[in-house]
Amino acid sequence: MRVSTIGFTQSTLAGVRRAATALQEATERTQTGLRVASPSDDPGGAASIMAASSSLRAIEQYRRNVNSAQARIGLEEGVLNQVQDTLERAKQLGIQEGGTSNAQSRQVAQMEIDQLRDLLVQVANTRHEGEFLFGGDQSLTTPITSKNAPYTATTTTGQRSVEISASQYVPVTHNASDVFLDSGVLAALDQLSVALGANDTAGVTASLTSIDGALGAVQNLVGEVGARTNQLDVALSNLDALDTTLQVFKSDLQELDLEEAVTHLVARQNAYQAALLTTSRVMNLSLADYLR
Repeated sequence: MRVSTIGFTQSTLAGVRRAATALQEATERTQTGLRVASPSDDPGGAASIMAASSSLRAIEQYRRNVNSAQARIGLEEGVLNQVQDTLERAKQLGIQEGGTSNAQSRQVAQMEIDQLRDLLVQVANTRHEGEFLFGGDQSLTTPITSKNAPYTATTTTGQRSVEISASQYVPVTHNASDVFLDSGVLAALDQLSVALGANDTAGVTASLTSIDGALGAVQNLVGEVGARTNQLDVALSNLDALDTTLQVFKSDLQELDLEEAVTHLVARQNAYQAALLTTSRVMNLSLADYLR
């Protein structure tokens, strides 16, 4: 079979170009440390890398959700502690004024109870990150809109929930009705205030039962908050563990072993140099060389 000079030259140069391309790719991989820099490098591996990257982005969003939920729950826990302290103070005044105190003393105590009640109404409208902490599913609406009984709550139902993993939601904070109305907190303070204002010793004593009931309800809420805190802690630990697993998986698919990469690069360099040397020698052959 006769091979033309042009065809031989083109074939030889094509071999050099292939060797040069292989060397360039090996150099880039060594410099970047990536085995798969584009989908064409490994279509199957690239698909797995993209899936892992998507999962890592989702994990980061879940982690932000958990951190936000922890902040809200921490704030609610502080409010519930304040509510308990207020009820304890009201109980102390009730016990004190339910004895041999006089009308003037009870009026002074009533003023303090009214101040405590007004403070709790303000606390019920606590804001967090531009939203009402106890706003439930209407977090942009003021939860309690009146300072005196009967209190008006705009969020009698609903809770703010966050997604902590795929299709898993955790309620973050209770609404204002849960904490301040259904619990009997404000009603107990009102009952004590009325009894004190009326100088009603029996009424003051009876209000202590309501205060104890409100304390029990608030303690139950504190228990729920603690359970949710534990759930979020577990969720965060699981997210961290999954993040580590996916990072390792993605790294194994995408990144090169440095020693292997350098060995591959040296081999490509040798192949390229050999192609250049061979081409140089062949291209310098003349008719006289064939006639020898």
